[in-house]
Amino acid sequence: MHPPAITRALFKSLPDRQTTMLNHWSPEPWSERIVMRVKSRYPERIEYKADSVWDGKTGGTITTSDERQIIFDTPKTYAGRGEGICPDELFVAAVLGCLNNTFLDFQRRFEMELLSFTLKGKATAIFDGEGYMITGVSVSGEVVVGEDELETGQRCVTLMKQYCHLTRTIKDCLPFEYDIIVREG
Repeated sequence: MHPPAITRALFKSLPDRQTTMLNHWSPEPWSERIVMRVKSRYPERIEYKADSVWDGKTGGTITTSDERQIIFDTPKTYAGRGEGICPDELFVAAVLGCLNNTFLDFQRRFEMELLSFTLKGKATAIFDGEGYMITGVSVSGEVVVGEDELETGQRCVTLMKQYCHLTRTIKDCLPFEYDIIVREG
């Protein structure tokens, strides 16, 4: 059993919804571990909305619920003008953005000193005789943390991969590969 001071420190550093992670660090057998769900500080349910309007040519404009706009277009490779972002690139960008935000959520909760954080993504698509299909996504990157924060940085990367809601949603139909380096700055 952890001494009370250590237990309090672990509870303080854990995300609200995952106090069960304390148990993963415990030396007790699974049968003796406490499993509890703590209410999240975030909404139970949320909806994301966007509208797409054709531009009269080979692309269009996406408008999100907060009136932000993204211009997309068909790449020149597929007889488009290539004057906007390719929807496949938007897909990769959405995954990277979700991973980024998930990482930063844990970084703030752990109060980890973060010096820099970069991610790069690549989706591979193949033509199977009927059409294209994305067959995998690879994510690489680098996390640079402050002195004595290496273990916390590695933990944030692990939690990012585990809790990004976009990758959780599609992980059973699309393989993800990660190559993210964590180092002290």
